[in-house]
Order: sequence, then structure tokens, then C-alpha cells
Amino acid sequence: MTLNISYKAEHITQRELEILYMVCMGFNSRQIGDQLFISELTVCTHRRNMVKRLGLRNSHQLIVWAFKERMLSV
Repeated sequence: MTLNISYKAEHITQRELEILYMVCMGFNSRQIGDQLFISELTVCTHRRNMVKRLGLRNSHQLIVWAFKERMLSV
């Protein structure tokens, strides 16, 4: 799976893109925080902000959105 970093989602920051990629790779919030040197709570906040900003209900829909928008490819 690769991240299409050329995609410019107007509502997603670079850090959120990194977190989104790792979520899609199966990492949990704690693992993502460890890899990015941020707290687990910060990761959860970024995930929650993305879901809210995009009008989604949960992280599962966030993953589906990423594939539909071709932000991620297998």
C-alpha cells in the first residue's frame, strides 16, 4: 500500500496524511504515536478531527474515504 502524496486534500494536513496512512496499514494509535514521536492522545485527536472535518462517522469510514479518493493504493 502506498500513499499518494501528490494528492492535495484541502482539509487534510501533512501530519494527518501520515497518520491516515499508518491507520490504513493497521497500526493502532499507540503504535502511530511511538513512530511519529507524539502522544497517543494526539493521534486520537488527529483521527477525530479528520473524521469530523470530512463528515464521516468513524475511522473505518475514514479508511474507505482514503481509498475512494485515491489517496491510498494497494
